[in-house]
Amino acid sequence: MNTIWNILKGFFLGLLFFIVASYLWYLFETSHVKTMRVKDCERSAGQSLKALSAYVEGRWFERKHYDIEVFSDGPCMFFQYYEKPGTLYFGQATSSGHFVAVAMTSRELHQLADSIPADFGFEQMSNYLFQRAKTKPAPMHEL
Repeated sequence: MNTIWNILKGFFLGLLFFIVASYLWYLFETSHVKTMRVKDCERSAGQSLKALSAYVEGRWFERKHYDIEVFSDGPCMFFQYYEKPGTLYFGQATSSGHFVAVAMTSRELHQLADSIPADFGFEQMSNYLFQRAKTKPAPMHEL
């Protein structure tokens, strides 16, 4: 009887450990997405890029990608940065398919974020990144 109790106790402790470890892993895997609330969607692209730059720079653990999703009354725009191929994605909503992809190292990302004003608009950012994409197209990689 004592042996069965020890086996059941070990099973339940292992199950509890598995559940806690799975939850912690889920939290870790979803922590690469940061959300920002803004008052005006049209004038917040620069502020969002600065937030992405600070997010990428301040990380001690390298992730596959870093995301900033910007919301006002609804989704405004997003930035997604993949450090390994060196690609920055920018667009309206991640599911809309309207985005631009640009080759950019993390150093160039930080320089761009430092050089643009915080009230840089969505259209201005789109135009700038589309022009840059002509000379520095994004490398092919799996999302």
